[in-house]
Amino acid sequence: MSPNPSSNPAAPPPPPGYTQSTTLGYQRPPATLAHAVCGPLLLITLGVLLAEDSMGPVSFGRTWPVLLIVFGLCKLMDFMGSRAN
Repeated sequence: MSPNPSSNPAAPPPPPGYTQSTTLGYQRPPATLAHAVCGPLLLITLGVLLAEDSMGPVSFGRTWPVLLIVFGLCKLMDFMGSRAN
């Protein structure tokens, strides 16, 4: 059984973004919808772009910036979600 970090005065402070709980030690911040959606959205975008490259007239070399746009939108959603909390 690990000692309670709040009862130990020599315990290190919680990592950035984490909160200290008296019963569970350190708790991660709750995941936002942006965190849950961005990974799959980027993979789906990559799959669509690669399928378009192999089956369509447009090459991946011309469409890869779409990945940067989707990544930027994910970061924007994450930033806006963190400001709302």
